[in-house]
Formats: sequence, structure tokens, C-alpha cells
Amino acid sequence: MAFVQSSGTTHSPFRQAADPAADGAFRAADLRRLDEAIRDARHASTAPASELLAPLRPDGTAAALTERECTFDHCAVLLFPVTLEAGLRHLEERGLAPLPTVPSTVVRARLSTRHRLDPARCEVHITRLRLRLPDGRRHAAVEVFLFPRDSEGFDERVAAAESAYGFENHTAFVVDRPSAPLLGRLVVTAWHTEAGLLWEGGGHNPHEGGPQGSTVTYFVRDHRRPARRRRFELHCAGDLRAAVAGLPRPAEAVRRAYEAWPAAPDHPDA
Repeated sequence: MAFVQSSGTTHSPFRQAADPAADGAFRAADLRRLDEAIRDARHASTAPASELLAPLRPDGTAAALTERECTFDHCAVLLFPVTLEAGLRHLEERGLAPLPTVPSTVVRARLSTRHRLDPARCEVHITRLRLRLPDGRRHAAVEVFLFPRDSEGFDERVAAAESAYGFENHTAFVVDRPSAPLLGRLVVTAWHTEAGLLWEGGGHNPHEGGPQGSTVTYFVRDHRRPARRRRFELHCAGDLRAAVAGLPRPAEAVRRAYEAWPAAPDHPDA
């Protein structure tokens, strides 16, 4: 299966078809993937970094540095409710306490590139689900991207592909005491060299993380080092874009990583 993220070319065998099992706000496949993300988030909140970033040596630099400097923040999943309102109502009725939604410009852009969609016609929203975690925290540990099926740009082939491959699924960490040197060590020395993660880029969000905003960096696993968890994020309070400004983005390696992505419709990644 080849989805070319960098060029926007899409090759997909999925055809538009009705889901006879569709009922309520979410289809059965979405409900399974939501439950998987919730289970993964609860587990990740207490799991060692060497397991979350596996395969890694538990005594290696990447595991030790991540354990010492970072805290698990969230797992993420992309879902397709019949409408935004129905999806949020379903989450509320399950007691998942969804936070107020905001538009997701990043995921909208990624979907538009991957599936050759008009981003102006794609309505993608973000909410967070507050969970009681095994470590005692009540934390917004699941990030849910919602692409409603009544959106003008929705296409059944997009939902089929994204549900099967889980391209937007990721595991995110927060850097507890962020600094430019530390972010550089995590991105280049630990996560890339030892963990086999490719830097996809990042940016600064002035609306999250306090008065200085926050910096987010994105990673995908090199296809030559397969593992269940394939995408990761690092979140840092403040504007630390300068720490990675000169870091080259390996576009061709990133493209190959997504092209080699195996489908797992019965066990989606998170």
C-alpha cells in the first residue's frame, strides 16, 4: 500500500461503499479504535519509555533521557462521527468528558496532502478525553481528531484508508524542563540515532502551553525498524523552534516510511 505524503499522490484500493453495520454516532470500527486508544493511553501512563519507544535497550541513551526528562502526555486517534455534535454527545454519554473542540489545521493539511483533498472543504476538529489513569492522574490523555461524515470534503475512501492504517495515531510526550540543548539531544541524538525515528517537522503554537506558547515536533518510525507504535510527538513549553531550525527533514525517508505502513484493521496502532 503506497500513500505518498510528501507529493500528495495517493494510490488507494478502497472504494466508496456504505457500511451496513453503521449505527449511531460512530461506526463499529471507530468504536474499536477509540477503545484501543483509551487502553493504550492508560497503559502508556505507567509504561517505561524503552517499551513505548521499542525496540530500545532499557539502559540506552534514548530510553534513559526520555525517562528522565519527559512525561507521557497522550495517545491520539482519528475518528469519523456522523456529525460533530453526535460524536461529542456520544463521548459525553460515555463519561469521557471531552474538552471543547478546536479546529485542527495540521491534521487537515496532512489529510488533504495524503488524499488529494481541498483543505477548505475538510472540517477536522480536536478534542481531548479526560481519563482516570493508573498512576492516579485525571488527565486529558486521549487526543481525538474528528472528521465528520457530513463535512463537505468527507470521502468514504478516506475513512476506510485512515481507519485501516491509522496514519494519525501517535504517542506524545511532554518535556518537563525544556531547553534548546535538551530538545536537540532528544531529537537528534536519542530519538533519531538510537530509536530510529525520522523528524517530520514541527511548529510553534502560541495558544497552548502558557504565555510563551508551545513547540511541537513530529516523528515517524523508519520503515527499516518496524514496531507497533509508529508516530510520536514531543511537546515543549515555550518557543524552541530555533533548536531544530537547521535540522534537515529527510523527506524521502519519511515518504518511504508511510509507503511501507502495514494495514492492521483488526488491531489499529496508537
